[in-house]
Amino acid sequence: MSEINDLLVGRRKVEVDQIESALDNIWRETNVNTLSGGGVPVSRNAVMTLVAYTQNEDEAVRALKTIDSMSATHPSRCILVTTLNAREGAPIEAYVGGYLHTEGGASSYGEQIVLEARDGTARHMPGAVLPLILSGLPSFLWWNGEPPWRTEQFEAMVDGCDRIIVDTSEMIHGEDGLVALDDIDRRKISNCAFSDFNWTRQQPWRELVAGFFDADVLRPYLDGIDRLTVEYAAGGENAQPNPAAAYLFVGWLASRLNWRTQHGAHGSGMDVERQHTLYSDDGRPIVVEVTARYGVPIKSWHDIVPEEASIDASASGVRPGTRPACVGPGALMSVHLHARAGGKAGTFVVAREHDMRHASTLSHVPEQVLPSQTVHLPSLGESALLMEQLQQLSHNPIYETALTAAAHLSGLTPGRVRS
Repeated sequence: MSEINDLLVGRRKVEVDQIESALDNIWRETNVNTLSGGGVPVSRNAVMTLVAYTQNEDEAVRALKTIDSMSATHPSRCILVTTLNAREGAPIEAYVGGYLHTEGGASSYGEQIVLEARDGTARHMPGAVLPLILSGLPSFLWWNGEPPWRTEQFEAMVDGCDRIIVDTSEMIHGEDGLVALDDIDRRKISNCAFSDFNWTRQQPWRELVAGFFDADVLRPYLDGIDRLTVEYAAGGENAQPNPAAAYLFVGWLASRLNWRTQHGAHGSGMDVERQHTLYSDDGRPIVVEVTARYGVPIKSWHDIVPEEASIDASASGVRPGTRPACVGPGALMSVHLHARAGGKAGTFVVAREHDMRHASTLSHVPEQVLPSQTVHLPSLGESALLMEQLQQLSHNPIYETALTAAAHLSGLTPGRVRS
């Protein structure tokens, strides 16, 4: 029996057109059992609909475990969609289940639906999924892997949901993902909002860089930046680098400081080092370099032990430091700023430590003593990242402007120029 079949144990297999009636029956049976045990009946108190699209069994298993872990805090209707490379069985097979979670005397009830699409039927899944979204409640689409951009399947799902959640770090071509994501964000901005796990992971880096210029005496250097270098993890020498996180960071800084490209400008350099020239409002040039660092051990982000798992591992006798230090695809490794103010040069650096779990700051400004600091970079698991996104209902204009700037820059990379 496969792992996904193990996870389906306890869920009922039903016909697609019987999903709603089966969920009604499960809820009634749950209340009958609760009453017989002296408990209080519960209502179907879902606060949202979460649709998780996966494209293979491994993604489906991981997503289903993530959904199970967040069910207690987010009572909802969760719909998992996956594609199986199988030709036997019905085109779409459905499994349903309900869960009751009680904590501190309060009970929450939610529902789970699993839809398995056989070969050739995945494109028809919106017709089965969209009618199951609860009307009047927020709806979220969490797409694992790289979406099939501009297909009817993906566009229909985007039109039917309020927020779309992706992870550009897990895409084969991260730059293409940024460009496609910005394209659909601009086309659908009145209908839905977009989120990227990559953006959430780099929040500590944005805070550290912004913190350099909190002091009034250093503020002039913020307006005098003339070079920015962002280094990201690229894995082995033969690996396909994913600079999406690096470009998102550059996009954030460029959009906050109103840096622009000149008409007809384009990037230069090889994959290992890409260089762009941006311009401030007063025409001052800023050289931007996006650099790949090869040789850094890389694992998929969802395979990296999250913070709470690290604590558990230590408690169970695993010696600290025995796990190899690694990061996810495209993780930021360092940010280096060079700036001038009043004729004096200053440098501001944030760099990841050798343990990969901490980052330290270093700055040098004439006639100023600036202390360095080291902060922990939390290894957020998918559950924590997803739950954070599910708490956001409105647009994030800072992310959206950063995405547009990042997409524009990455689209200007040699050999990838967009029309």
